[in-house]
Amino acid sequence: MCFYIGIEDLAANALIEILTKSNKNFVTYRELEGYGNEVVSILNSKDEKAILILSRESTNDMFRNYSHIFEEQIFGDDLGIKLKEGKTVDDLIEEFRGYLAWDVLLAFVDEKSLAKLGVAA
Repeated sequence: MCFYIGIEDLAANALIEILTKSNKNFVTYRELEGYGNEVVSILNSKDEKAILILSRESTNDMFRNYSHIFEEQIFGDDLGIKLKEGKTVDDLIEEFRGYLAWDVLLAFVDEKSLAKLGVAA
């Protein structure tokens, strides 16, 4: 099986973990890329094929399709994705975790992938 991991799933799962382990509601694109690469590496190590979809076009699509959840922000010198005011971890879980394959969810919460976000497991 091959898993296609879009930026919306990557951002949502990163923000779920960041919000539950810190008071930050922002993830940089650099952090997302490292997190996504580690998720793919974890899946590959279990003989699962995974592909990240992180193009500018897919990012624009995410902001259009999920404008009620995400917004692009600059904090200092870092460009990234912020959870919109009024949205919660529960909103993200309901929208983005209910349909995930178990192996993908485990890779999203693995201590190696969380280390790329700077949060402990």
